[in-house]
Amino acid sequence: MKERAIVVSKRGNQAEVEVIRTSACSKCRACSSGSNKQTLKVWAENETNAEVGQIVEIEMESRALLSATFILYVIPLAGFILGVILGLKLADILNIMWKELFSFLIGLLFIILVFAGIYANNRFFEKSRMFTARIVNVLDDQYQKY
Repeated sequence: MKERAIVVSKRGNQAEVEVIRTSACSKCRACSSGSNKQTLKVWAENETNAEVGQIVEIEMESRALLSATFILYVIPLAGFILGVILGLKLADILNIMWKELFSFLIGLLFIILVFAGIYANNRFFEKSRMFTARIVNVLDDQYQKY
């Protein structure tokens, strides 16, 4: 997936870029709230030695986006469902009167544990080159706001 962005700062061989949102962003909502008012800044490998203020093209593997979506949405959902199922079984064993409420709370506990696990592994995900964007092309010398 390729997107246009503006280089806002540099650090070594990395550059912080602000993604230029397209009209498709208002429909997607994957990055944040889908609002054009909020900016999305990411760090990217600066292979082209782009300078601050330049418009660049950044690229991230589609596989990385699918993997990130799976990690942030599917795994927590599976944890919640597993927690609800185990909560129902445990409620039967313990003869709990409000089985549904108990199983829901166990499901919430599992989803919290899953997100804690994802958070704990965040450094691993940051170090993985798969989740790193790359600047692949310098499109224009300076960005002009209208």
